[in-house]
Amino acid sequence: MIDYQLRILLFLLFVTVLLSWQFLAPRAPLRQWRSRWRHNLGLFFIDALCVRLFQPLLLTGVALLPAAPFAPLSLLPSALALVVALTLLDLLIYWQHRLFHRVDWLWRLHRVHHSDPELDTTSAVRFHPLEILLSLLIKAAAIWLLGIPATAVLVFDILLNALALFNHTNVQLKPSLERPLRRLIVTPAMHRIHHSRINTEANRNFGFCLSIWDRCFKSYLKESQGGDQGLNIGLPQTQRYAPKSLFELLKMPFSLSVKGKGRSQ
Repeated sequence: MIDYQLRILLFLLFVTVLLSWQFLAPRAPLRQWRSRWRHNLGLFFIDALCVRLFQPLLLTGVALLPAAPFAPLSLLPSALALVVALTLLDLLIYWQHRLFHRVDWLWRLHRVHHSDPELDTTSAVRFHPLEILLSLLIKAAAIWLLGIPATAVLVFDILLNALALFNHTNVQLKPSLERPLRRLIVTPAMHRIHHSRINTEANRNFGFCLSIWDRCFKSYLKESQGGDQGLNIGLPQTQRYAPKSLFELLKMPFSLSVKGKGRSQ
């Protein structure tokens, strides 16, 4: 219960700080923010309810399972186990993200996130509930197989929330800050490329926290072909698509064609 309250408190703090930042120093004007915020925040509350309902069941299920035959992190000193667990969880998120772009039915879910025609802090919570539940299942499996300690899961969730909100925020960092920062973490300019309408750009820069994975696995792209200011955000096969309701977003995985941006060929 304390863990849940801490996550919510820190999440609200991050959202407040980042929304204030993008309001005071926006990278670009947000022309559709009213409808977008209704949709994004609507999805967030549905997702939060799903997590609240299903996460305890998943954790109970993991606790009732017999110990994994080889849970390597349980053999390490606690401090080292924490560092290794955080690194492995971030690597898992990277490959999970790539998988959601590669597999047709997973892309149907993930394109809800990419359908946002503009990027700002609220874009970070624009996910279909089924994608959130699948992510919980994947994480639960990793916790069991690797013997990831509960503290590492809590710390990683907090870091992931903070950095995902940050790299979707509508701000422009000075190049003198952005360039060195990008060597360590995913910056807003780096992640914006991933939301490009151009398919080859949308299948780059999959990381959420550490930027090293994109460099290691050859998915890093330094700059969009039109530059940061010429970058167009959204789904290319639905350039005029603008969801008129939250319900339309929820049924999107079962309606629009799976072809187009984001889906790796």
